Amino acid sequence: MASKYGRTVGALSIAAVLALTSAACGDDNDGGADDSAPTSIASALESAGSEAKDALSSASAAAASKLAEIKGGLDATADASVGPIRTEGDRTTAEVTVENKTAETADYTIAVEFRDAGGKLLDAIVLNIDNVEAGKQAKGTAKSNRKLTDVNKAEIGHAIRH
Repeated sequence: MASKYGRTVGALSIAAVLALTSAACGDDNDGGADDSAPTSIASALESAGSEAKDALSSASAAAASKLAEIKGGLDATADASVGPIRTEGDRTTAEVTVENKTAETADYTIAVEFRDAGGKLLDAIVLNIDNVEAGKQAKGTAKSNRKLTDVNKAEIGHAIRH
Protein backbone atom coordinates (compact mmCIF):
# COMPACT_ATOMS: atom_id res chain seq x y z
CA MET A 1 0.00 0.00 0.00
CA ALA A 2 2.94 2.32 0.66
CA SER A 3 4.07 2.10 -2.96
CA LYS A 4 0.58 3.01 -4.20
CA TYR A 5 0.58 6.04 -1.86
CA GLY A 6 4.06 7.08 -3.02
CA ARG A 7 3.07 6.69 -6.67
CA THR A 8 -0.07 8.79 -6.17
CA VAL A 9 1.79 11.53 -4.30
CA GLY A 10 4.52 11.54 -6.95
CA ALA A 11 2.07 11.80 -9.84
CA LEU A 12 0.08 14.54 -8.09
CA SER A 13 3.28 16.41 -7.29
CA ILE A 14 4.35 16.34 -10.93
CA ALA A 15 0.92 17.48 -12.09
CA ALA A 16 0.91 20.33 -9.56
CA VAL A 17 4.42 21.50 -10.43
CA LEU A 18 3.71 21.40 -14.15
CA ALA A 19 0.42 23.25 -13.68
CA LEU A 20 2.05 25.93 -11.53
CA THR A 21 5.01 26.45 -13.84
CA SER A 22 2.72 26.55 -16.85
CA ALA A 23 0.53 29.16 -15.14
CA ALA A 24 3.62 31.16 -14.22
CA CYS A 25 4.44 31.48 -17.91
CA GLY A 26 1.67 34.04 -18.41
CA ASP A 27 2.30 37.10 -20.50
CA ASP A 28 2.57 40.66 -19.24
CA ASN A 29 0.35 43.11 -21.03
CA ASP A 30 1.53 46.61 -20.29
CA GLY A 31 -0.91 48.35 -22.60
CA GLY A 32 0.06 49.76 -25.91
CA ALA A 33 -0.03 52.79 -28.14
CA ASP A 34 -2.93 53.58 -30.43
CA ASP A 35 -0.71 53.33 -33.52
CA SER A 36 -1.94 50.41 -35.69
CA ALA A 37 1.52 49.10 -36.71
CA PRO A 38 2.70 48.53 -33.13
CA THR A 39 -0.71 47.06 -32.32
CA SER A 40 -0.38 44.61 -35.21
CA ILE A 41 3.11 43.63 -34.05
CA ALA A 42 1.92 43.31 -30.47
CA SER A 43 -1.00 41.19 -31.64
CA ALA A 44 1.31 38.94 -33.65
CA LEU A 45 3.69 38.57 -30.69
CA GLU A 46 0.78 37.84 -28.36
CA SER A 47 -0.47 35.17 -30.76
CA ALA A 48 2.99 33.59 -31.00
CA GLY A 49 3.31 33.69 -27.21
CA SER A 50 -0.09 32.06 -26.87
CA GLU A 51 0.93 29.26 -29.25
CA ALA A 52 4.14 28.70 -27.28
CA LYS A 53 2.19 28.55 -24.00
CA ASP A 54 -0.25 26.11 -25.59
CA ALA A 55 2.66 23.91 -26.72
CA LEU A 56 4.22 24.03 -23.25
CA SER A 57 0.89 23.25 -21.58
CA SER A 58 0.38 20.34 -23.95
CA ALA A 59 3.88 18.97 -23.31
CA SER A 60 3.46 19.39 -19.55
CA ALA A 61 0.08 17.66 -19.57
CA ALA A 62 1.43 14.80 -21.70
CA ALA A 63 4.36 14.31 -19.31
CA ALA A 64 2.10 14.32 -16.23
CA SER A 65 -0.33 11.92 -17.93
CA LYS A 66 2.45 9.49 -18.90
CA LEU A 67 3.77 9.39 -15.33
CA ALA A 68 0.27 8.92 -13.91
CA GLU A 69 -0.22 5.81 -16.10
CA ILE A 70 2.52 3.87 -14.32
CA LYS A 71 1.21 1.16 -12.00
CA GLY A 72 3.29 -0.15 -9.11
CA GLY A 73 6.11 2.34 -9.58
CA LEU A 74 8.32 3.80 -6.87
CA ASP A 75 9.93 7.21 -6.67
CA ALA A 76 13.46 6.90 -8.07
CA THR A 77 14.29 10.56 -8.61
CA ALA A 78 17.47 10.14 -6.55
CA ASP A 79 18.59 7.38 -8.95
CA ALA A 80 18.53 9.68 -12.02
CA SER A 81 20.84 12.45 -13.15
CA VAL A 82 21.06 14.62 -16.23
CA GLY A 83 24.13 15.84 -18.08
CA PRO A 84 24.73 19.13 -19.85
CA ILE A 85 22.41 20.31 -22.62
CA ARG A 86 23.33 20.16 -26.29
CA THR A 87 21.75 21.25 -29.54
CA GLU A 88 21.10 18.57 -32.15
CA GLY A 89 19.50 19.99 -35.26
CA ASP A 90 16.63 22.15 -34.10
CA ARG A 91 16.14 20.33 -30.77
CA THR A 92 17.74 20.57 -27.35
CA THR A 93 19.00 17.31 -25.86
CA ALA A 94 20.52 16.10 -22.60
CA GLU A 95 21.89 12.72 -21.61
CA VAL A 96 20.10 11.10 -18.67
CA THR A 97 21.69 8.41 -16.50
CA VAL A 98 19.84 6.09 -14.14
CA GLU A 99 21.43 3.76 -11.61
CA ASN A 100 19.45 0.71 -10.59
CA LYS A 101 20.26 0.30 -6.90
CA THR A 102 17.93 -2.68 -6.50
CA ALA A 103 18.54 -6.42 -6.79
CA GLU A 104 16.27 -6.83 -9.85
CA THR A 105 16.15 -5.51 -13.41
CA ALA A 106 13.90 -2.45 -13.60
CA ASP A 107 12.41 0.06 -16.03
CA TYR A 108 12.57 3.81 -15.44
CA THR A 109 10.26 6.56 -16.60
CA ILE A 110 11.77 10.00 -16.15
CA ALA A 111 10.29 13.49 -16.54
CA VAL A 112 12.99 15.85 -17.83
CA GLU A 113 12.44 19.61 -17.70
CA PHE A 114 14.26 22.14 -19.87
CA ARG A 115 14.57 25.55 -18.16
CA ASP A 116 15.96 29.00 -18.88
CA ALA A 117 18.47 30.88 -16.68
CA GLY A 118 15.64 32.27 -14.54
CA GLY A 119 14.27 28.77 -13.89
CA LYS A 120 11.24 29.20 -16.17
CA LEU A 121 10.00 25.92 -17.62
CA LEU A 122 10.45 25.86 -21.41
CA ASP A 123 9.58 22.22 -22.17
CA ALA A 124 8.94 18.92 -20.42
CA ILE A 125 9.40 15.44 -21.84
CA VAL A 126 9.12 11.87 -20.61
CA LEU A 127 11.95 9.45 -21.27
CA ASN A 128 11.83 5.68 -20.77
CA ILE A 129 14.97 3.69 -20.00
CA ASP A 130 14.06 0.02 -19.91
CA ASN A 131 15.70 -3.19 -18.70
CA VAL A 132 18.31 -1.64 -16.42
CA GLU A 133 20.10 -4.55 -14.80
CA ALA A 134 20.44 -4.76 -11.02
CA GLY A 135 23.36 -2.69 -9.75
CA LYS A 136 24.04 -1.20 -13.20
CA GLN A 137 23.68 2.19 -14.88
CA ALA A 138 21.98 2.94 -18.18
CA LYS A 139 21.71 6.06 -20.31
CA GLY A 140 19.10 7.67 -22.50
CA THR A 141 18.74 10.93 -24.36
CA ALA A 142 16.06 13.47 -23.51
CA LYS A 143 15.05 15.46 -26.60
CA SER A 144 12.90 18.58 -26.50
CA ASN A 145 9.50 18.51 -28.19
CA ARG A 146 10.21 21.66 -30.18
CA LYS A 147 12.89 24.23 -30.92
CA LEU A 148 13.87 26.03 -27.73
CA THR A 149 15.71 29.30 -27.22
CA ASP A 150 17.55 30.49 -24.13
CA VAL A 151 17.76 27.01 -22.59
CA ASN A 152 20.11 27.09 -19.62
CA LYS A 153 19.72 23.63 -18.11
CA ALA A 154 17.86 20.36 -18.04
CA GLU A 155 16.83 18.76 -14.78
CA ILE A 156 15.04 15.69 -13.52
CA GLY A 157 11.48 16.59 -12.62
CA HIS A 158 10.62 13.13 -11.34
CA ALA A 159 11.68 9.54 -11.97
CA ILE A 160 9.74 6.36 -11.37
CA ARG A 161 11.20 2.86 -11.17
CA HIS A 162 8.82 0.11 -12.19
